[in-house]
Amino acid sequence: MEDGLKESNRWNEMYYKLLQWKETHDGDVLVPVDKDSDEDTKKLSRWVINQRSAYKYFMNGDTKHIKDHRIDALNKMGFVWCVADHVFQQNVEDLKQYHAENKKFDVPIKENKKLAAFVSRVRSAYANKQEGRAQHDLTDEKIAQLDAIGFKWGFKKSRKRTASSSTAFDFDTQIAILQEFKDEYGHTKVNKLIKQWQKGEGEPSKKEYRRLPVFLTFARKEYISFAEGQPSLIDAEKIKELTELGVEWKQPPGVPRKNTGGEASRKKKPKIEAPSHEEEYKLAAAELDVEAELPPLAANAHVPVLPSPHLPRVDDGQSTMI
Repeated sequence: MEDGLKESNRWNEMYYKLLQWKETHDGDVLVPVDKDSDEDTKKLSRWVINQRSAYKYFMNGDTKHIKDHRIDALNKMGFVWCVADHVFQQNVEDLKQYHAENKKFDVPIKENKKLAAFVSRVRSAYANKQEGRAQHDLTDEKIAQLDAIGFKWGFKKSRKRTASSSTAFDFDTQIAILQEFKDEYGHTKVNKLIKQWQKGEGEPSKKEYRRLPVFLTFARKEYISFAEGQPSLIDAEKIKELTELGVEWKQPPGVPRKNTGGEASRKKKPKIEAPSHEEEYKLAAAELDVEAELPPLAANAHVPVLPSPHLPRVDDGQSTMI
């Protein structure tokens, strides 16, 4: 035991509590807590988190938060400095074991929800990385680890929009599968059934159906490019074929949508012309049940105001007609 760990201080006290925790919890050094955890466990968990924070400062050159011999002591214990990396390693090991037993990497949610979610996340992150979008969590090192166990990414490593991308957009094959899907289910709303299958609610009759959402997403993306006059792997004939199958398209950003105030959704209100003074006079006369004979008016003639039909007319001898 190093001399630094023999001293009586708060850090050493918590260090030995973590050692004891590890011995009584199957080697765990994360110290998870929940609503039922006692106060001592919560204190130990907070201390563990503080050591990770101190280590980050240390790695950035600020060494006053944790000493070298303490880092060494925690390393010998098997301390976890980065929980995300630790969880990744565990998932890789679990996936390796699953593949050895089942000869596949596609993990159904109903079998292992946690591992299925991991597979989905890394595949999505890998696809985004190939598209040029930053994916800091999925490093080249992690990709190499998954490649080492033979992991199937589900996407081609090169997804550039060139003629070579035709392998990723095998139209003839995929539209035939989509036709079979519609013949069986009566529609082309693939995502709706995919969500049910992922929840364990039934299984597709053909495994090829699971790839249809990728095909339709790619087709819709290419449709936008085609509509905007950009290079595209889809043409008017292919669009027609998909449309006749019942595929719905999203309009390009520049095209106004329905009921959003765009030019296409604006309805012109009918123009209502104000009645002339002659028409107003006749309407008022009709309400009073009198003859409405309006003589021709000069340009600046005064139009008499008829009494309200709702009040009796009172002749006070002062009213005059001009």
